[in-house]
Amino acid sequence: MKRVRKPRINLIGFENDYVIVEEAGAPNKWLGRCKSCNELHEQSGREVKQGNSPMSCKNFKPSNWSGFVREDAIIRRQYGISLKEFDELLEFQGGGCAICNKKIDGERRRMNIDHDHDTGKVRGLLCTGCNTGIGHLGDNIEGLKKALYYLENTPFDEFSLAR
Repeated sequence: MKRVRKPRINLIGFENDYVIVEEAGAPNKWLGRCKSCNELHEQSGREVKQGNSPMSCKNFKPSNWSGFVREDAIIRRQYGISLKEFDELLEFQGGGCAICNKKIDGERRRMNIDHDHDTGKVRGLLCTGCNTGIGHLGDNIEGLKKALYYLENTPFDEFSLAR
């Protein structure tokens, strides 16, 4: 028995949030005018009817794209501050790390948000080096004092004098 194809549903003129279908393409493919870049993109009938954004569009962003809205939600959930408060704190700190004043370079969008792990209270914004250093010392003032004493009074100086 010969397979008979279902007749194609005409989607010309169909419109969703991303495209307006203008013409038919290959079997079950449609060419739609993109609303964001005004170019023709090929999509399957299912993609058009489901309202999917054309992936071939230069403005296409996948659903898991990390934009400012998502970043704001993550910062709010993890640290209890908004992206606006983050930017204000960064400006208050002079645009850099609260300890070493290292500025943000062009490749890096943001500093680390330093916070008290017991209370969750935000303390400031730190570069990765300073944040890691404090973390390795256990967020402990005594550990920091010992490290400062060590830097000021290195044992090797006393060792070399004793020889």
